[in-house]
Amino acid sequence: MPLPAFHTNSWLLPLSWLYGAATAIRNWLFDKGHLRSVSFEEKVPVICVGNISAGGTGKTPHVEYLVRMLQEEGIHPVGVLSRGYKRRSKGFQLAEPVSTAAQLGDEPYQIYRKFRNAVVAVCESRVEGIRQLLALPVPPAVIILDDAMQHRWVQPGFTICLTSYYRILYKDCMLPAGRLRELQDNVRRANVVIVSKCPPALRKEEETEITGNMPTTFEQPIYFSQFEYEGLVNLSTLQPQDVDPKSNVLMVCGIADPSSMEEYIQTHYRLLDKMLFSDHHNFSSSDIDEIRHRMETIVDDGLNPDTGLKSVVITTEKDAMRLMRHPAVDDELKSRIYFQPARIAFISKEQETRFKNQILNYVRKNQKKR
Repeated sequence: MPLPAFHTNSWLLPLSWLYGAATAIRNWLFDKGHLRSVSFEEKVPVICVGNISAGGTGKTPHVEYLVRMLQEEGIHPVGVLSRGYKRRSKGFQLAEPVSTAAQLGDEPYQIYRKFRNAVVAVCESRVEGIRQLLALPVPPAVIILDDAMQHRWVQPGFTICLTSYYRILYKDCMLPAGRLRELQDNVRRANVVIVSKCPPALRKEEETEITGNMPTTFEQPIYFSQFEYEGLVNLSTLQPQDVDPKSNVLMVCGIADPSSMEEYIQTHYRLLDKMLFSDHHNFSSSDIDEIRHRMETIVDDGLNPDTGLKSVVITTEKDAMRLMRHPAVDDELKSRIYFQPARIAFISKEQETRFKNQILNYVRKNQKKR
């Protein structure tokens, strides 16, 4: 069974060659020390979660997995530092109870809502952000950098590179023809590679094919993870709430790769329409009006009789962070919007144990130095 196919714009390849050359020169300057990376290893363990493609690999659920795992192992406080993409603030911002998705960005805000005991911050400069975190009265015992593989001004102690099963990096090409932000062999800067969004029944033959074709070294373990979708949460009550599977569903997504979520909704609900936006899309009032209109005018597929149930919107947890306090989302609409939290799970207990041990060994080894 071949891996999922995806689209590339071959006519843009000349621009991709130029982009690839520019990123190669930049990485060479860092590798040779002409551009200097700052290491904080003497002060705090730093874990980078990133990729070499333009989104769609599930970084936030993997960051949440790390936060949860480290907290369960008694490591406190855990720090998370992000750029805060498309936020409406500037400079270093520390997440607080009064913070919003507009101030922090949707993903950092999502992480902060789930882990109030974590230290979540955003800053355009990762170097400055780490310095600010270390200056806190109680600095983090470990810092997780969200989406920082291209931000080489910081030298992390441990790097996790993600690639989606649905758009495996060794079959992709550079922007703008494809989705890669760096040449494929830059995956070798990572300590481990995780193939994310795998199907529930990933075959051994696929694992072997992916492992054999990944441009990694023998020292780099390759792990496989998948999404486990949790029960729907109502946007009005922020509590889990069942949706009648006979309800007509409009899917609203502003993420880089909605394929796995779409597949899940199609399997469990009556998905009759979808609105797809760019990653981290800031919803306008006209977008909200269109969502309301599309939800009310979903056309039944003719295979089932009219149930009399109100149609609903199912969206991602990340999109819900931006819809939650949107002034155009009134109470009635909010009561009909549901979001789908997701956790990651490794495809086997053996893989999970090996991955956990690698992370914990790195963190504890570097904590002992201080």
